[in-house]
Order: sequence, then C-alpha cells, then structure tokens
Amino acid sequence: MVLLVDILYLLIVTILSPWLLYSFAFKAKFRQGFMARCGLRGLPSPLERCIWLHGSSAGEIMLLKPLVEQLQSQMPNERLVISTYTSTGQQAACKAYPQHTVIYFPFDLSLIVNRFLQRLKPALIIVVESEFWPNFILCAHRAKVPVVLLNGKMSAKSCKGYKRSRLVPWVMKKITLLAVQNQEYAERFRELGVATEKIHITGNMKYDLPLDSDNGLARDALRQEYGYPQEDIIVVGGSTHSGEHEALIYAFGRLRKDGYCLHLILVPRYPEEADAVVQIVEKSGFTALKKTSLPTFEAGMSLEGSNTVLIVDTVGELRKFYAISNIAYVGGSLLFRRSNKGGHNLMEPATLGLAVLFGPYNYSFRDTVATLLKESAGIMVQDQEDLYQQLRTLLEEPRRIAELGQKAHDVMHRERVTAVIQHSVLVYNSKTK
Repeated sequence: MVLLVDILYLLIVTILSPWLLYSFAFKAKFRQGFMARCGLRGLPSPLERCIWLHGSSAGEIMLLKPLVEQLQSQMPNERLVISTYTSTGQQAACKAYPQHTVIYFPFDLSLIVNRFLQRLKPALIIVVESEFWPNFILCAHRAKVPVVLLNGKMSAKSCKGYKRSRLVPWVMKKITLLAVQNQEYAERFRELGVATEKIHITGNMKYDLPLDSDNGLARDALRQEYGYPQEDIIVVGGSTHSGEHEALIYAFGRLRKDGYCLHLILVPRYPEEADAVVQIVEKSGFTALKKTSLPTFEAGMSLEGSNTVLIVDTVGELRKFYAISNIAYVGGSLLFRRSNKGGHNLMEPATLGLAVLFGPYNYSFRDTVATLLKESAGIMVQDQEDLYQQLRTLLEEPRRIAELGQKAHDVMHRERVTAVIQHSVLVYNSKTK
C-alpha cells in the first residue's frame, strides 16, 4: 500500500510539474523548507527516542502549548520534537519552543518519511486536527509507533470524498487513538470505519488556552511599553485577510469622524501582506506604522496619536496584541472563502476577557460561535457597515465592552477541556513502557 501511495504522489507531481517548477523558480515562499522537508537539512543528530508533535500552521502550533507544558511536567526527561508544514508555523514554533527541537514536516514519500522516523525514533506521534498524511501514518504503523490525533475534525465534504477512496479509510484505521472535538466529527470517523473504542470526544482543545486572571496587569504593562494611554479604547483586528483590513479601516475612519477616541492595531494573517495593508491605511488618510519599523522601545516613546495605525508584521505575537486591547475583531470570517473554510481562533481573545466580534463565515469555529452568541458573549457582524455600527454601539456604552469581555471569559472557563492531554499521556504510558 505504501508503494501505491508513492506511485500516486509521483503521478500527481508529474502532472503538476510545469506549475511546480514555475512556483519553485519564482516564488520564494514555495522554496522555503524544501531541503528540510526532504530530510537533507535541519534534522537533529540521531535520537534514542522522542515524542513527535505535529501542527501544520502557526495556529495549530500555539494550540499545542498546553499539551507541551503537560508533557514537560509529567515526562521531564523526554525529548520533544515539534514539526510544522508552513513557514509561518515554523517561525511560530521556533519562537514558542526554543528549548525543543523544531523541524519541517517531511514530504509524504515513504523513503523520506522513513528517514525521519529512523533519525528521530519517536515513541509517540501526536498530530493535530486533520493531518491525515497516508504514508506518514502507514510508515509509523509499520514501525510500531502509536499515532494519536488530537482536536480531530472532519467536514462533511471531506468525509464524502474520503468515502469514495478505499485508501483514506484504510489509513485512518491505523491511527491508535482519535480525540475529536464533538459528536458530529466522531460520527464521520465512524462512517469511515474507525473503531468506536478508538474515538474519544474531548471537546475543542483551543479552549485549553491559559486563562489570564492577571490580564489587567499585563495590559497595563504593555500599554505603558507601547505608549498607549491606559484609559483609551484599543481595537485589534486579529488574523485579518484581504477585505477585512479595508473594513476595519473604514469603521475606524467613520468612528474618528464621529469624534470617538480609539486606536487601531492590525495583525494580518500573513505578515507578507503588511506592505499592502500599509498602502490601505495611508490611502485612507492615516499614518501606518509597521512593528518591524519601530526602534527598540525607549522611555517616553508613545503611540498616543490615534491617527497612527500599528501593523504587526511579525509572527507569534497576536496574543500580546490581544492582551493590549479592549475589543477584538477575529478575521477570516467576514468574506466567504470556501464552504469548508472560515474563521480563526476566537478563544484566544475570549480567554483574555475582550469583547469579541467576528463575521458570518466561521466554519472552523461553528460550535464556539454558537456558544458565544447563545450566551450573548460575542457579536457577529455581516459587513463593514455593520462592523462600524456595532463598534459605535460599544463605544457609546463602554460598560458593555467590559461586560462582553467578562461573559466571553466565563464561557472559556466553563468550556475548558484537559481530557485530550490525559489521553495523550495514557497512550504514551501504555505503549512505551
């Protein structure tokens, strides 16, 4: 079966070779990590054993934080290796886990996957959400390495597509344990033939983000560092996409004309879009300031002028800028992208007690959106005009900002789960004694 998967991959590469060669030649991002994914660079010296954790993107890498802390606490002598697929995920992992080994995830060809397995000798592999790489799972199973899926999810569309293939259901049966977010996802894995006893419904692991009881102190310190007045309202756009930058600038401009004093911070989902965001800000008549353009902060430096929009063009600092703010708009949700794609992590600003706004397209966080709306702990906006109106309502009643933030924080506290971590430790203990 492994050989069949290799042949399928090579066939696909052959068909797509003109596009792949063009992308490799002219797109620097496409080349990033290529040698590392082939196992020709970036691998550590041969290990005796380790726990291998994989999260594709920056969001999934940050999701692993509570798990990494738990593993460090319960297994302090174990070597942890963390892999990512995207370049932003790689940057986030290097920053978040400097004490651990960070690598690129291998290309899913058996020769390459086996090289990684032989070099790392994992005693346990933990993958996040929907990383179903066939050869990776099959080679790990052949090497008798347990594979645990955490925070598992599967769309109806993906399930329907997988059913047409004998390969994917057969591969999924090789996963040792699946900790999935809800009953709906569990049922889809069962439909693909995964044994019921392997599936555990543990809730959404993103609720496991730390709750910041001292966030007020952190906010005060950060505002002092960046020169924002303690009493002013700061709105942050987190993980924003094209179309959302414009919507936030539009709302910000209208509110400034209305006489409201507020500040705006934009954190694009993709830092490489920062220059385009600068142009949008400046075209609207405001001053754009990229974070990487700031000198080392000195006493007396200030961003007090509310005509200045700070654009965060770095990776792994979104939580810090959520912490500095009062209101968060969470991006990836205002405009339709794909039927099985939409929204970003709402839990992070909610755990920090911010008033949380988001658009109508939240496929990836439907359960969280439903809970926040049911508890009146979040606000859904339909377009840029609605975004402006909702922000204006909050600014007219500042007390409601704090109330919304407290409700969101309380929802996160209630929904937190730790069973995922417990299952991972259970599998490790039972398989590696």
